[in-house]
Amino acid sequence: MISILIASMGRPFLLSTLESLAKTRIPDGESVEVVIADDSPDGKVAELVSGRDLGLPLRVVPVGAGNVSHARNACLDAATGDWLIFVDDDETVEPDWLEGHLSAARDFAADAVFGPVFPRYPNGTPEWFAAADPLFQDWNWNDDGRPHPNGRTGNTLIRRSALGDLRFDPAFGRTGGEDHDFFLRFAAAGNRMVVTNRARAYEDIPPDRATPTYALRRAVRGGQIYAETRLRDGGRAARLALTVDAVMKLAVGTGLWLILRPFDRARAFRYGKRAAVNIGKLKGVVGSRPMAAWG
Repeated sequence: MISILIASMGRPFLLSTLESLAKTRIPDGESVEVVIADDSPDGKVAELVSGRDLGLPLRVVPVGAGNVSHARNACLDAATGDWLIFVDDDETVEPDWLEGHLSAARDFAADAVFGPVFPRYPNGTPEWFAAADPLFQDWNWNDDGRPHPNGRTGNTLIRRSALGDLRFDPAFGRTGGEDHDFFLRFAAAGNRMVVTNRARAYEDIPPDRATPTYALRRAVRGGQIYAETRLRDGGRAARLALTVDAVMKLAVGTGLWLILRPFDRARAFRYGKRAAVNIGKLKGVVGSRPMAAWG
């Protein structure tokens, strides 16, 4: 059994996600279920899928906590599969998506497999912004089976037997970063995590996110979350080392952003994004928590 898990607030794009899942080929000897945790306060997911034949066994689990960690944990608790695959409700997948995830897990003896999520920018997005591609996480996806030290839940397979009683921390449930924290602990338990390009997903970016402001804010938030998880068990020495490292990288990133901007705006913005990540790390060092990102 493969359990496809979705935490959702009931965004309409969820229907496109489910339609793409219905078109995926099911590997020989496997069956599939879809579990959706409805974290909206008014049952939007149940209303959205009610009466629709989406071609898949589907269960909606009411949560309504306004906390993505509770929603993801509800998915884990409700799932019956030997394989668990998280996908977001603003993503679509390719027809060989399930085959790709399972073949990678088996070929590389992996307990978690991360597949790429390619952004699809809306019409009217500046060419330089799309070329910079700041909303794409480049984890060297073509290096099939390469071990990866951390992870996220968008387009990710987990071997059920490796999970144990591990769950997402509700402390990250409104700010985001619950998946980064989860997979750090998953790896610390001795589990093997790899990347693959065999299982591809796509994210349709809304216009209000296809902007430099949003990309930089997200980068700052990512730096804050990194610092929070990195320093959780560290002392003064770890805090000092992270501060020095972030200051140096911030200076380099900012300098290259300013130098390259007149000549290559896309490349310059990539350095600007790195600078923003390190601003976030410094904010995290002084205890600043990220703003809410779920809801």
